Amino acid sequence: MSFSLLSTSPSHGQARFRRGFTLVELLVVIAIIGVLVGLLLPAVQAAREAARRADCQNRMRQVVLAAHNYESANRRLPGYAGELPPLAVNMPGGIVRTDKRGVPWMVQVMPHMEQDQLAMNLRRICDTRQGTIPIDPSDYSYVESVVQAFYCPSRRDAKSYPLLEPFQAKYGPYGARTDFAMCGGAAYSADPTMAGVDLEQPGVWSLGNKTQMKEITDGTSTTIFLGEKAMSSIRYRTGSDYGDRAPIVGMPENHGVTNSYVRFIARGTHSDIPDSCTSCHDFGSAHIPGWNAVMTDGSIRTVSYSADMKILKAVASIAGQETATLDN
Repeated sequence: MSFSLLSTSPSHGQARFRRGFTLVELLVVIAIIGVLVGLLLPAVQAAREAARRADCQNRMRQVVLAAHNYESANRRLPGYAGELPPLAVNMPGGIVRTDKRGVPWMVQVMPHMEQDQLAMNLRRICDTRQGTIPIDPSDYSYVESVVQAFYCPSRRDAKSYPLLEPFQAKYGPYGARTDFAMCGGAAYSADPTMAGVDLEQPGVWSLGNKTQMKEITDGTSTTIFLGEKAMSSIRYRTGSDYGDRAPIVGMPENHGVTNSYVRFIARGTHSDIPDSCTSCHDFGSAHIPGWNAVMTDGSIRTVSYSADMKILKAVASIAGQETATLDN
């Protein structure tokens, strides 16, 4: 007689007990993940902003290189095109050229940024539709056409924004903008809380004429050509900032148009803040460390908001018989 022995191995004969997470353990894990995310998020945001700031600098470099190509072709830098002086800026010695008419500096450099067709149409619109005579709706698309290099990615998307009067009546509901402004020089403000400024020394953008390289006797590496313009931080996308209302096609007959693409060193610079009556004259930025500036030789600087005003005014003028260097 034979007997078979049944295995009593735990793997076959006994069910194993599997223990899951308790609610307390799960909450602890979630809390740890939350703390890690909270620690990493600022670093991620800082890295993204650093990338946007570098992108902003590259875009500004494209603009100044186009300006150099413009100068090679025309023996003068882009600039004045028959505009009236900016609002609330006293520019002694400046002459409004009634015999000149044309598009702002942004459109002047477009042919050297592979935007020949757009520049041609914007020039046609500006030259043939004077005053507030409305343009044909078929031309709205040109006024709305965006050149990405004119926008700071930290501030807003590269697209057209709403137009207010009198620009809306002439150009339609939307218009492309610029976040960058040519330097109009060093100015003085008797009352920093008031909007008005008086020009002390002219900059690369000069009322009545376009600047020649030989006129920059302070040195091209120590003279600001282009900088980020100050804006109200709550008006980036509304089109209502006093220093941002004009589309890049311009409107030479309007006193406020130049405030949208020319800035001065007058009161000091600051990061963008909510509604400020000084934003239509000053340089500023949405960046935390400082605002980006391009010197006339094409070199890039990040200018601290606490930079010395004496140095800033020295680099804002083209022939002030003073030289100073902006450190990064």
